[in-house]
Amino acid sequence: MKLHVLHCGYIQVSDTVPYGNSIDLRNTRRQLFTPVDERLTLPVCAYLVEHPEGLILVDTGWCRDISPNGVYDPKAVARALPAHIASLFQPYLPAGMAVHEQLAAMGVRPEDLRCVLLTHLDPDHVAGLKHVAKAARIVLPEDEYFWSCRSVYKARQPQSLWLDQPIERLYYRGSPLGPNRWAIDLFGDGSVQMVNVPGHTDGQAAILLRSDSRFVLLAADAAYAPRNWREGITPGFGFDRGKQLRSLQWIASMAAEPGCAAVLCSHDPAVAPGELVF
Repeated sequence: MKLHVLHCGYIQVSDTVPYGNSIDLRNTRRQLFTPVDERLTLPVCAYLVEHPEGLILVDTGWCRDISPNGVYDPKAVARALPAHIASLFQPYLPAGMAVHEQLAAMGVRPEDLRCVLLTHLDPDHVAGLKHVAKAARIVLPEDEYFWSCRSVYKARQPQSLWLDQPIERLYYRGSPLGPNRWAIDLFGDGSVQMVNVPGHTDGQAAILLRSDSRFVLLAADAAYAPRNWREGITPGFGFDRGKQLRSLQWIASMAAEPGCAAVLCSHDPAVAPGELVF
């Protein structure tokens, strides 16, 4: 199996987003009002998987609308995102970096994709969905959809980015994997599994890719970097720190397994675009 790591834009955020270690009003204020020159610039990753069943895209990054000229454009961001989300992320998408632009450079059309897997519905993971809507399948855990429509997540997951897309919602089922022992086995052979890792959102999925005795774990936003699970530091942008800690503990246990080829986080600046064969 081959994995292509794609950077599909950037976010400019307070250091409390990846390493806040608490969920409180102070962190929220810092996340919204930290000056640009004090923010961290983090990549927004998507992944293209060459699987025997076909090409699989995991997440989509930002859409071209937020950065028409390839630079940070506050007016364009304000048109595409609610004000509080725009203030939190201050996103930009360099020229050629939108997911469909990168796929085209690789000779891949959206309709060539066997499946698009969405780890969760935060805008930096789904905004580019409009660019790949012709994929054969777009899959989301039902729990993520349910809670996005019915809770505080609605404020941070603008439905205009995804609600009218042809999303197929699958239920988690009992599994030996994950802190909740919930997973979706996409092809029924253990090669691609969406594993529930709650805390950042209730329905969030990590993607476990297994090839023979080797595997790669795409941790989504359950962690922002290995520091989170190595030091037990929870990201500050979430809603349940207890669930975040349990998800980090499970990620740490997977990272320690002999067959682990890599654990990749969606916003780790140490993870460069490239290929991984396993």
